[in-house]
Amino acid sequence: MPSNSRTVISDASRLQGFKLLERFREVFAGLDARRTKSPRELDPRRKFGAEDYFSMILFTLLNPVVETMRGLCAASKLEEYQRRTGLPAVSLGSFSEAQGIFDPELLSAVLRELMKDVVGDPPESLARAMRGRNLEAIDSSLWEVLPRMGWAHWRDQFSTKQNAVRLHLRWRLFEPGVGGAKLVAARECERSVLRHGLLEPGVVYVGDRNYSGDYGLLRRMDEIGASFVVRLQDQSVIKEIERIPVSEKDRKRGITHHQRVALGNRNPQDNGWRLVRLVPGPGRDHIVILTNLPLEEVGAWELCEIYKQRWTIELFFRWLKCLLPCRHWLAESEDGVATQVYCALIAALLLSRRGGKLPTKRMMERLRFWMMGWATDDELADALGPAKKRN
Repeated sequence: MPSNSRTVISDASRLQGFKLLERFREVFAGLDARRTKSPRELDPRRKFGAEDYFSMILFTLLNPVVETMRGLCAASKLEEYQRRTGLPAVSLGSFSEAQGIFDPELLSAVLRELMKDVVGDPPESLARAMRGRNLEAIDSSLWEVLPRMGWAHWRDQFSTKQNAVRLHLRWRLFEPGVGGAKLVAARECERSVLRHGLLEPGVVYVGDRNYSGDYGLLRRMDEIGASFVVRLQDQSVIKEIERIPVSEKDRKRGITHHQRVALGNRNPQDNGWRLVRLVPGPGRDHIVILTNLPLEEVGAWELCEIYKQRWTIELFFRWLKCLLPCRHWLAESEDGVATQVYCALIAALLLSRRGGKLPTKRMMERLRFWMMGWATDDELADALGPAKKRN
């Protein structure tokens, strides 16, 4: 039960495996009970808590009507809204104040907990290579914010200032979910954010050529026990240490080189990382893939297959922006924007729990029709498909 002991009464409770606000509040309440709260949160006069604030933003992302903070606060006074969500009415001032009180990093813990609900298996061709390790694509995506949000100043272009935020994401490739996420001003470097906050041992990181430009970052992954599969930049200085034979089968697939290499010009690192050069097809540019995964575990073609999975994160960003768009910023502070984007990630995880994959546009439309009362429980369940069984 939520920490404020309000009973959530919702038609969604009759849909097995599809309890969005209920599941979020259940997870949050467990984490909230164990954390240390600030004096402002503990003020006995406060009737609007962190759980209420985050739940309202999550509700807004899934609702087809509410778009602004004023609209949300007005909707919170409706009897049916309070009955169906179990959330209280809130004033504009209380909602605005909340962004400076409740830390959006609380939602990172919720994301990690929700990941336990999601299961997935790599294809058989890669199962041996993974050996129980998480395979995660790393990348970032931009959201433009309002000109008056000066804390997010990104660059000056064509005599105008551009403000934007950047979501740095670790996206699990065979089980829809977030391995790690951090929202910062767009000017912060992808590689720096990854190095100083998102790295974990035992994970295989799959990244584009931007990440291979920082040899220090790659060495750091090696040192902590993480692995990487990245596309190497064209201007990289390569010193061959050993040439590894390429099988006839792999040559037919387009692999031309397989080597152990050292990288760098001034002080090349004699680390023995492996390089695979692939020509995907006639007339196409070659792709050079670098990894520290051992040869006895992952062959040359398996590396190419792993790198191909990187496009999953691009598709997820597109899905997130098209089907769960942050159409309007409910809050304009750095913490307020971070809260809204983290809630969008949580919504994606909650929506993927039922069938083990992200819902399509038609499914999202049916969900919103259901929220408006234009679709029955059975019609929503039919659109979502059968629930995926979990161990």
